[in-house]
Amino acid sequence: MSNLPHFLCIGAQKAGTSWLYKQLKQHPEIWMPPVKELHYFDHLFCKGNRSWTTGHIRRAVFGSLKWHVNHGIEPDFDYIRYLSGLASGEMFTEQWYRTAFDRPGAKGKVIGDITPEYCTLPLDGVHYVKQLLGDNVRIIYIIRDPYERALSQLRMNVERRGIGESSSIDEWLAAADFDAIENRGNYAEYIPRWKSVFASGQVKIMPFDLIKADPCHFLRELERFLELEISHEYDSAKEPVHQTKKYKIPSVISEKIRELASSQEKFYSDLQC
Repeated sequence: MSNLPHFLCIGAQKAGTSWLYKQLKQHPEIWMPPVKELHYFDHLFCKGNRSWTTGHIRRAVFGSLKWHVNHGIEPDFDYIRYLSGLASGEMFTEQWYRTAFDRPGAKGKVIGDITPEYCTLPLDGVHYVKQLLGDNVRIIYIIRDPYERALSQLRMNVERRGIGESSSIDEWLAAADFDAIENRGNYAEYIPRWKSVFASGQVKIMPFDLIKADPCHFLRELERFLELEISHEYDSAKEPVHQTKKYKIPSVISEKIRELASSQEKFYSDLQC
């Protein structure tokens, strides 16, 4: 097997991708990198992301190193060198991306990369994905009700900026980042784009609602899509990951979110997942 991903999960943001990463790391036939979101393709093709992708990788690597030390594991200096290499030197090159998956534990496994920003790639970026990873790579896209997804992203945005129920409307507006919310949830643009490059059998659109209703069934569907031989018993499938705090959102903000989401509602309702 190649030491490049056999599948990508391209989103959507706030649609269960952290939960999926946690589950797939348990599967004996799958190998996932220690950094959930590698941002390789969007760093290359979404120039606006370059202001933060390097910092994201370095923070994630630091978190992995800290976990490695704090959990009483005897230091594995080869692993430490591997992690350090992801966060230093020339990053976001093809060789850097290949190195992320070049680990003994990945040999013979189905390799994945879960990075929600990949859904936003322009057409030339999607073509590059196919060029690098090959015709047989599988693409997973989890979609969520546009309004609910946008609300969840809003809560994440304001929480990161220290905004709460006592904050002013101006502070909410400054922290909301409506452009990013609209960009991350543009199913009507992104799904046709990816399907124009990859064969229909290579792209799996999955409903977020199925994670909530029957997470084990959701995972069985993915196992079949990835042609795995083993149906794994996931011990944490019903445990939520990275839930955002339920703030009371000012009406002017929620109305703006409703307006942004409305452009996707018909496309979303017409999709047959």
